[in-house]
Amino acid sequence: MPNIASSYRVFVFFLVFCVFGAKAIAQETEATTLLTYLETLEKKHNVRFSYVREEIEGIKLKKPTENLASIESELLYLRENTPFHYNRINERYITITKKENTGLLCGRIIDFETQLPLVGATVISNDNSFKTITNAEGFFYVPLQNKNTAFTVTFVGYSPLTSSTATLSTDCVALLMLPSVSTLEPVVIQNIFTKGIDKNTDGSILLSTAHFGLLPGQIENDVLQIAQALPGVESVDETISNINIRGGMHDENLLLWDDIKMYQSGHFFGLISAFNPDLTKRVTLYKNGTNIRYGEGVSGVLDMRSQNTVSSKTEAGIGFNLINGSGFLDIPISEKASLQVAGRKSISEVWESPIYKNYTQRIFQDSEINKAESTQNNIGISTDEDFSFYDFGTKLLWDFSEKDKIRFNFLTIDNSLDFTETLAINSQSKTSKLDQRSLLGGVSWNRSWNDKFETTILSYGTYYLLDAINRDIFTTQEQIQRNEVLETGVKLDANMLLSENLKLQTGYHFSEVGIANTQDVNLPRFRNYEKDVLRTHTLFAGINYHSKNRKTFVVAGLRGNYFDKFEEILIEPRFSLHQKFLNGFAIEVLGEFKSQSATQRVDFESDFLGIEKRRWILADEENTPILKSKQASAGLVYSRNGLFLNAEGFYKVVEDINSANQGFQNQFRFTKAIGNYTVKGAEFIINKKSKTFSAWASYVFSKNDYEFITLVPPTFPNNLDMQHAATLAGSYSWDALKIALGLNWHSGKPYTTPLKDAETTTDGGLTTIQYNPPNNERLPNYFRTDFSAEYLWKLSPTIDAKINIALLNILNAENTVNIRYAIIRDENNEVSVNKVEEISLGITPNFSFQVLF
Repeated sequence: MPNIASSYRVFVFFLVFCVFGAKAIAQETEATTLLTYLETLEKKHNVRFSYVREEIEGIKLKKPTENLASIESELLYLRENTPFHYNRINERYITITKKENTGLLCGRIIDFETQLPLVGATVISNDNSFKTITNAEGFFYVPLQNKNTAFTVTFVGYSPLTSSTATLSTDCVALLMLPSVSTLEPVVIQNIFTKGIDKNTDGSILLSTAHFGLLPGQIENDVLQIAQALPGVESVDETISNINIRGGMHDENLLLWDDIKMYQSGHFFGLISAFNPDLTKRVTLYKNGTNIRYGEGVSGVLDMRSQNTVSSKTEAGIGFNLINGSGFLDIPISEKASLQVAGRKSISEVWESPIYKNYTQRIFQDSEINKAESTQNNIGISTDEDFSFYDFGTKLLWDFSEKDKIRFNFLTIDNSLDFTETLAINSQSKTSKLDQRSLLGGVSWNRSWNDKFETTILSYGTYYLLDAINRDIFTTQEQIQRNEVLETGVKLDANMLLSENLKLQTGYHFSEVGIANTQDVNLPRFRNYEKDVLRTHTLFAGINYHSKNRKTFVVAGLRGNYFDKFEEILIEPRFSLHQKFLNGFAIEVLGEFKSQSATQRVDFESDFLGIEKRRWILADEENTPILKSKQASAGLVYSRNGLFLNAEGFYKVVEDINSANQGFQNQFRFTKAIGNYTVKGAEFIINKKSKTFSAWASYVFSKNDYEFITLVPPTFPNNLDMQHAATLAGSYSWDALKIALGLNWHSGKPYTTPLKDAETTTDGGLTTIQYNPPNNERLPNYFRTDFSAEYLWKLSPTIDAKINIALLNILNAENTVNIRYAIIRDENNEVSVNKVEEISLGITPNFSFQVLF
């Protein structure tokens, strides 16, 4: 721990040195180019300038001698010192045009969603007095004599735009065109907590990593870490990639990457997210009211997407933190195609940093890897672990016509652990190995048939492998364990705009999932191999509606699943209502039925060295039924003048769960029973934000109970029942510097204690623990304080540098995240019960540096 504290001081000193050193460098340079100055303003004030690059390049500009605090004062300075008009479209977007275009009215056509210019859009007056098309930057020009003429803009895949030249000016007013089938999906509230977290009218949350703000403990824009900042999204064991949404298990969440299901979500056994922040740009999170196109996940949905628009310029970056190095490249191949590449690789082979050692201690503390001695015959052994990981993703984007878009996706994730044991008496060694690997790929084709009808077809495959071999140092025994998942499928989506207020959404999804589990022991000889295959056909249809006054939003539909192996049909209705009233208020009502056929079994008997216990299995409708869930919620939302309030109550039931999937470490550890769990509770949020500061607090109350009719007692608290959880946090931005500080608290989860004065019983020579009623006690309350800071500055007109520092658990609170009991024998073969506690991460500093081109 002293080494970690010392490293922490070094990191803080380095951050301060970089911040003030960068400011000193910036102050030494008074002259710059207009292009560089505009890029600086975009980052400083979170605005975006639209301009013809050829007109801007080469223009010199002297920096103002005094500090201009507001964007308006900056624009005034630019108008007086450059030959351009600067026209504000809205709070964020500003157009730039030459002042000599005084004889023409000017407009610019921009995509509403991507904010990119539309090239070749047709602009025609209603009286046929003029007709033109937009140029390479989306600009069009109209003679001054047509200053009061109505006109219409048309572009394939977009709803026609009607306006008048009276709205145009010589400053080139921007006109936003809506994609024809996306007009019914507006964002209702922007920037909850921090920039990049928005609330949609269907109840979902949109996370956008581009120009993201800062959250406490955040070292990168890790989407799984960002998601856990939201109430109702917790991690019972504080790992980034083990997400519990409203009391559900992690495997009950549907995780999609570019619409392809993921069966692995973490590096370092869950402490690091497996999804590269450089490649994952947008995430849609559903806690309830899930859209009908999503299946296979009875708790929540995390739909992760990479950038989906063809790039017009090259962007790249390289960087490192104290765990891994990373790099990305986004390069245009032509006007219609571009390529994205991103990868990460652990650096532990070169240097085991303090955070690596902290992570190692946290993950391996309750395993054979952390035990340097064996009690067998009092023979000492030494151990050594070698852990590494990498991920690599790429995407090819090709818009081969105005109507057609092709996308090719590929992603691979890999974790590798070698564990070597050496006997002190004769230096004999044996190495056990564990590999986790995911591969996925897909090809999609999107076609806009006209302004009202759009289709997308996706063909995909996803593969997951857990491969382990455990070698006993004292014998010749070898145990091989393998878990394989292969899913292939086709998805077809169709959207039709029936009117300005009504959209039809429909589609079909076919999937074939095969899961195999192998256990092979050489001494005594034993081999077990199980393989199951399940084919599912799904049809869905629904409507998206909004009223003309934009106060009523309804999303509703039905999803029908046919499981051909069981000849079973499940119908799943989904519903979402958002109704605005008064001034800034709205009510939300959400509901859903969902199902899931693939789950993870928790196997303590055949785990790998106490580390990896989970195996994917398929439903067989006998020992493992298909999971089914029902959920309803209602809430009140208020958003006005930088104040956001949200209160929501929910009720959720998940049926046909298997006790073998729940991770019991008590009297039900080896039982197999079918039951359900019920969660009821409420979530509260308050968030106040200004231009530079945001503060928020959240609180969640929930009660989560099991019901297994065949167990005694049949009803008891869920293993994930954290009844109270609260967060208090804030972030502040000042020029290029961002800081964030947050407090996280929740009540302890339940665990089971042995009977007092009768802890063990022996039957037939087998000694077991006698337990009190299940989950009769609770862990101590959990408390953690996190801090983050980020600084961004320009090294040159085309190169930026970004430095981040994060401190997890800066108060070094010792939190117990799990307690279990095990039987041990002393040197006299006397039996006793040992209490095993799993402790959270202590103070954990991390540092990252990234260069952006």
